[in-house]
Amino acid sequence: MDWSNRQSVRLTKVCIWLFIAGYLLTLLFCPFLMKNFVRFSYTASRLDYRLFTASVYVCAAPVGVILFHLNGLITAIGGEEIFTDGNIRRLRLISWMCGLIGFLCLLSMLYYAFWGIIGGCMVFMCLLIRVIKNVFVHAKELKDENDFTI
Repeated sequence: MDWSNRQSVRLTKVCIWLFIAGYLLTLLFCPFLMKNFVRFSYTASRLDYRLFTASVYVCAAPVGVILFHLNGLITAIGGEEIFTDGNIRRLRLISWMCGLIGFLCLLSMLYYAFWGIIGGCMVFMCLLIRVIKNVFVHAKELKDENDFTI
């Protein structure tokens, strides 16, 4: 089977839309999910489920921004617009949102230590996307330089 770039972009779009569906379902059922988490978790059994619900809802806005801009990024890449100012802005915003989620999760460690795992992963994701954004910036500079070369 020959796997093309177009198929890869299509698969990525499907995955993003599946994540969006999961995101919306999580927002819809968050109080129910958190009540059950607290009820069945040994480590969280003495905590109020509303703390977890609040943490999830506070992180929901940056997650929504990430999903929106990921969809825009993959759509632009599918349209052969790769090293553009728009994509660089999207990557920058995605990285800041990952950092914000990481910070919020680290704050949530005040009541539940395991939020630190998610927080640490999100801070690392912020760093990773910043590196990719910097690669895009330098690639765009090279592309612009080549476009002006006769």
